[in-house]
Amino acid sequence: MIKEHYNHWFPKLINARSVTIYNHIFYSLPEELVYTRLRRHEMEHVKQYKRDGFFRFLLRYFYEYFINRFKGVSHYEAYLNISYEIEARKAESANEGGGSRK
Repeated sequence: MIKEHYNHWFPKLINARSVTIYNHIFYSLPEELVYTRLRRHEMEHVKQYKRDGFFRFLLRYFYEYFINRFKGVSHYEAYLNISYEIEARKAESANEGGGSRK
């Protein structure tokens, strides 16, 4: 079961719109402002955690991030180049019927 938490302090602490940890999605926004693309992105991370396992997901995620940083790219570029993020961005537009919210 997926649990969504809205207007949560955790993503705000790291200046993010949302953070997914296994089947918990923490949004910095109130529920009515969480848009469809963001929800799809985070739901893809839930699928990735379940597919690859909790520890493997986190190890691979941070390994790829730090490898990119050591190559000299910015924080944002390192984040964008994580394979899980690439996959989640593709899921954002799946079955998209416009830019609707929720």
